[in-house]
Amino acid sequence: MALTVVGCGYTGRRLAERCRHKGEDVIALVRSSASREALDLLTIAAHRLNLDEAVDGGLPGRFTAGRRVVYMVPPSGQGAADERMARFVEALTAPPACFVYLSTTAVYGDRGGATVDEDARPAPSSDRGRRRLDAEHRALACGRETGVPVRILRVPGIYGPGRLPLERLRRGAPVLAPDPSRPGNRIHVDDLGRVILAAIRYTGSRTIFNVGDGDPMDTGSFAQAVAREAGLPAPPTRSLAEMIEAAGPMGREFLSESRRLDTRRMREELGFTPRYGDPVAGIRASLDESGPWMPDPADRASAI
Repeated sequence: MALTVVGCGYTGRRLAERCRHKGEDVIALVRSSASREALDLLTIAAHRLNLDEAVDGGLPGRFTAGRRVVYMVPPSGQGAADERMARFVEALTAPPACFVYLSTTAVYGDRGGATVDEDARPAPSSDRGRRRLDAEHRALACGRETGVPVRILRVPGIYGPGRLPLERLRRGAPVLAPDPSRPGNRIHVDDLGRVILAAIRYTGSRTIFNVGDGDPMDTGSFAQAVAREAGLPAPPTRSLAEMIEAAGPMGREFLSESRRLDTRRMREELGFTPRYGDPVAGIRASLDESGPWMPDPADRASAI
């Protein structure tokens, strides 16, 4: 398999490493020199691509022609359109064999804890969600124009080694009080890599897939499970209103939305069953790899 990963961060790097270890042909397109150098150390061929400006002369055909392209570049932080995706599809000079875009469940907006499947009409309640929906539309339009199969994966919170809220738990920061009426959705990073590969292999007619572990463990319960498995004291809890009041803009956005993902299409169409369907098993595997005292420099609320 010839794979091109566009935007090779936390998830992309683990996916690229997995494929590279199998001897597959992997190219990464990254924004910074630091990212390129880090990937070079892993013997992953990396090239710079800055999608914050027009790609002069278009993207070299060798990066995409006949290759499986997985696009993971987040939108820029302003407006309701994803200009980075717009520049990428405009820069294509040779069609890939397939195009997989990692979107987000934020395109659904707040559903008050109700279950959403892929047939639910998107209703993003934030510019972040609107940018992701715009990127989906651009990817699908590119597929229609070129005949390239497109797969949209709507991804919830990603956790894994180095992506647990250990630093906040160590310093005793409060977490949301457990509340089963506000289900959570997440996926272990290695399961996300596996479902990406399943989407690449998929030959059916579906284009959009919710992905996740299928367990609706709420945010507060997940944080408590992390503390328990890491041997840390149980964190103090706060009400939803208290947490929203204390959070920053992105945290407020995350806390204000609640939905339960229906992942049957992922299981039935892609034939994919997460290895870490039990979040506690995923937490343990993450701690076993990284150690319970490895800080999370990103300290992302979306991890829980």
